[in-house]
Amino acid sequence: MELQHSNRIYFDPTSHSYLLDDDRLLLGVTELIKKHNLGGVDYSGISPEVLRKAAEEGTAIHKEIQDYESGVTIFATELIDEYKKLGLKFIAAEYPVSDFDVVASAIDAVYEGSAPNKVILVDIKCTDKYHRRYLEWQLGGYKVLFERLNPGLEVEATYCLHIDKKKRKIKGFYPVECVSEEEWDALIQAEKEGIFYVDENDKPGADLVLEEDELQTYVSNAEKIAELKAAIKEIEGGLKFYDERLLAYMAEHNLDEMAAPGGVFKRKASYTQTRIDSAKLQKSWPAVYEKCTKTVEVAASISFKPNKS
Repeated sequence: MELQHSNRIYFDPTSHSYLLDDDRLLLGVTELIKKHNLGGVDYSGISPEVLRKAAEEGTAIHKEIQDYESGVTIFATELIDEYKKLGLKFIAAEYPVSDFDVVASAIDAVYEGSAPNKVILVDIKCTDKYHRRYLEWQLGGYKVLFERLNPGLEVEATYCLHIDKKKRKIKGFYPVECVSEEEWDALIQAEKEGIFYVDENDKPGADLVLEEDELQTYVSNAEKIAELKAAIKEIEGGLKFYDERLLAYMAEHNLDEMAAPGGVFKRKASYTQTRIDSAKLQKSWPAVYEKCTKTVEVAASISFKPNKS
């Protein structure tokens, strides 16, 4: 797979800034997000020395993974062993993208998707906390910029590779639900007009209640349940043809049971039920409906819908 590359953007590693070929200074995607206070990430109370050290540790981890994918000889590490188990098919690291107007950035890693024209974008995070909404904006911006730079390719998924920088172990490989293209374009337009962008689609994160590993366990199990339910529904649909044939034969021969290897088929004859048409009752005799209606309290509950479903 060949990605498009532009020579219009220059990255200055000293100032960590992006310059357009006409010498205009562009914002980085993360800089733009922080400027509009999106994602709730605030490091203002942390000393510059602590931030500098954390950045150095994060850079070293990024380099370790990039060196492995680039074929640079490195010593085997537990982190790389864990990383290899993800089974990702590497295409590029630090892949530059831009709209050549407002923003430019480098995507940590690009991998092959499920088809020749599809890719997976991954951002590597070494922060202590997983910042969900911040990543939805960051990877959402990367997705828009990547697809516009590569019109023949589609970003089929975006992930955060969250790494514990102290233990140098993978904390999780989390799918990220990106902001929409419309949201990203609205942010860019707000920046052009000098207007502060308000994120009206942000929702309180469940990480206010559950720890990161607890959330991962919950989401992982919920996805498995959804997959199993879908599989059961598909299997039941395939059995319906056999059910109809068995029921027809058993009804024709007045059979209640038929033997089979591993069990017994039992026929439940059809029957009628008498039910009250509550809508018709309410319309025809509202006083009677009101008199026979009672209010009951239903216990509170919670449900979870995986993004994949």
